[in-house]
Amino acid sequence: MRKNVRVITDELEKKHFISKFSINISLEDIDRLMDGCYARNSLLAMRKDWNLFSQFCRLKGVCPLPAATTAVRLFLEKESKQRKFSTIKRYTVTIGLVHKTLGLKDPTSNVAVRNILAALRIEKRSDSVSTTAFSKQHLIELTHRLLPSKSKRDVRNLAIYHLMFECMLKRSELRDLNFEALDFSNDRYSVWIGSNEYILTKECSNMLSRWIEARGTLTGPLFNAIDRFGNLGSLPLDDSSIYRILRDASDKLNLDVKFSGQSLRVGAANELASKGVKVKDIQHLGRWKSAAMPYQYVGNKAQAALERMIYKSFKPWD
Repeated sequence: MRKNVRVITDELEKKHFISKFSINISLEDIDRLMDGCYARNSLLAMRKDWNLFSQFCRLKGVCPLPAATTAVRLFLEKESKQRKFSTIKRYTVTIGLVHKTLGLKDPTSNVAVRNILAALRIEKRSDSVSTTAFSKQHLIELTHRLLPSKSKRDVRNLAIYHLMFECMLKRSELRDLNFEALDFSNDRYSVWIGSNEYILTKECSNMLSRWIEARGTLTGPLFNAIDRFGNLGSLPLDDSSIYRILRDASDKLNLDVKFSGQSLRVGAANELASKGVKVKDIQHLGRWKSAAMPYQYVGNKAQAALERMIYKSFKPWD
């Protein structure tokens, strides 16, 4: 979501950041510049984007701050040979945001940069790939294969698949879950995601009970890392671990496609739509701020585009 980030007016502070951002920056550097307004994953992306751009500028012998329009254009042209349009677009957002926060002229608003973006949008319109849906049938097949296993990893992963599907969890939401988010009554678990309570099905509750029994303790993160020897760690799963768990589901089912962090949300949205649940209700259940993605996931691309228009702003060209 768009943030109202400050504009630095103090000249000493501005010079400090310009000097710092002329070389590779750390996560703390971009967080300080953005005044703590962005989530960790957004900061990770911005740090990667800026370091890539500043490295390009150093190789060309030009300054990344303030950046020349030509440098930005050449950078985008170079990266477009190996990147998708969504990534190229993200680069321009990061470059523009850093400049605007420092009170510098935004080179990405120049007509030359806007023209190259427009050309790349047309050229790369076919390179976007829809998220592979993790369907109810996939969940049934995985349950059939993994349920007999006594491995802690299989017990944990099966509980994760069921919980992510039923609650349409993002990776970050799964990562941050702890035991305090659980309630148990009438032989079923319920889980709190933010201010929303989700009462789990009997089957999902059983999968969660198996994991809790295998885990042995009732405090801390709900899902822990497990080492290659099968030993349970004390740290919660990180994003990379969850990514591998989802990819492992693809391998277990011998699929050519690979599941991603959004696959279970897509599959769950499709399952609800097939039962006649309205998209606005799916939006609420999945905690989407906009109905654009639910419409996209259930196949109504026209309505998804209309929903996205609400959040679009048109940047004036220089």
